[in-house]
Amino acid sequence: MTTLYIMKCNKKPYHKVGVANNVHHRRYDIETSIRKEFGDDHRLQVLHTIEIPNRHNAYTIEWQIQHYLMKAGYQKRWQGMGKFKSNGGSEWFYTPKGIKHLKKYIALGFKYFKSNPAPMPEQWERKRDGSIYKMPAFLKGKKANQKGKGFPTYH
Repeated sequence: MTTLYIMKCNKKPYHKVGVANNVHHRRYDIETSIRKEFGDDHRLQVLHTIEIPNRHNAYTIEWQIQHYLMKAGYQKRWQGMGKFKSNGGSEWFYTPKGIKHLKKYIALGFKYFKSNPAPMPEQWERKRDGSIYKMPAFLKGKKANQKGKGFPTYH
């Protein structure tokens, strides 16, 4: 089962919307990278979770919600800048009314992910397990079996 979650950092007014198989492990990974970048006083708290039985649907709903939030101008990139690893740095959002406002976007994501799906960027790929691989720009154009390898592309 995959879980949609909302997290919040104690030092920032932003919320993170994402999916994970193990939310508490995901929280720990993200918190560790934030603490390396900003200091040990930064902590994350899981505020809300929704279990979604189908992984494909979970990732589709996550993207639907994030797409709506980005279109509304709520995305905030503050983590993973410079020499630090991102670990989900593009999934942070600031909504003026906080979690109450986010839950409205979550409801919209669940309502429309099948009837009116958000367009996925062309460099993203759907993996066999239903998750989404956000392919870095430098890998674009390589064959699937060559991703991450230093081999030249032969045709």
